[in-house]
Amino acid sequence: MMMSRVHAQQYVEIGVFGGLSNYQGDLAPVAFVPKETHAAFGAFYKFNLNYWFAFKGSLYSGLISGNDDNSTEEWKQQRNLSFQTPIQEASLYFELFLKKYNPNYKWNIMSPYIFFGISLYHFNPRANYMGVWYDLQPLGTEGQGNPAYPDRVPYKLTQYAYPMGFGLKGSVTKYWNIGLEMGYRKTTTDYLDDVSTTYIAKELLLADNGDIAWQLSNRSDEMNGGIEILRGDKKYRGDDTNKDWYIFTGLTISRNIEVKGWESKKYKASDNPKKPGLKKSRKKMSCPGINQKL
Repeated sequence: MMMSRVHAQQYVEIGVFGGLSNYQGDLAPVAFVPKETHAAFGAFYKFNLNYWFAFKGSLYSGLISGNDDNSTEEWKQQRNLSFQTPIQEASLYFELFLKKYNPNYKWNIMSPYIFFGISLYHFNPRANYMGVWYDLQPLGTEGQGNPAYPDRVPYKLTQYAYPMGFGLKGSVTKYWNIGLEMGYRKTTTDYLDDVSTTYIAKELLLADNGDIAWQLSNRSDEMNGGIEILRGDKKYRGDDTNKDWYIFTGLTISRNIEVKGWESKKYKASDNPKKPGLKKSRKKMSCPGINQKL
């Protein structure tokens, strides 16, 4: 009896996502910088185990960027670094509704929820120099792959992240849902923006990585009248103690399918009985009426 009741609560959703993508890291310590906010979109498949729990698989895509020009700190403005990268993500989530959600029942058609899971994502940071876009990872701007820095290896462009977030979901009809969600992705890299550790010596970078690598590693001359501010290899370029994040925020629209077998319970007047009126109460208690003679 219990098993059939649980099974009757299961259904599947197929939906789409549309919204915004943002980044938080060395070139944007605060997320949601308006100038660095971009469009994002995606699709998802969700299996609702019951009224409280769901498993979700999704494919999301967006663009993230950061720029020292947005900072109010003078040393960051002089650093003058910038980047942008597309993000393509495949994720698996577990969702927990904080209120019973049942699109087929009047009192349970809206609920907040939280989610967490794991993502596999691909990125490729690049920067614009003199009107030309350059992929930054092959350049080794912080000495990655340089024999003088054997501990600095080129970072991988496909990595794992850990999504977590919250949302609000509502049922428009028995078959259609609409929602709003915000999901943070904690990455395991500090190189979404190609900025993490320290500068390396100019002569070493020029010798092994080339002039473009140097120009995109130290762009202080663009803010200093063409005069480079030379940095020793102990001077911080970024902060490697904090990993980078990216965020997807937006609307979801989904359709419920495989609805055969859903519990058909609908709202009835008996589900919310009115309080008995004064006349009915008197009659039930055998109280004398107002016009009854004593």
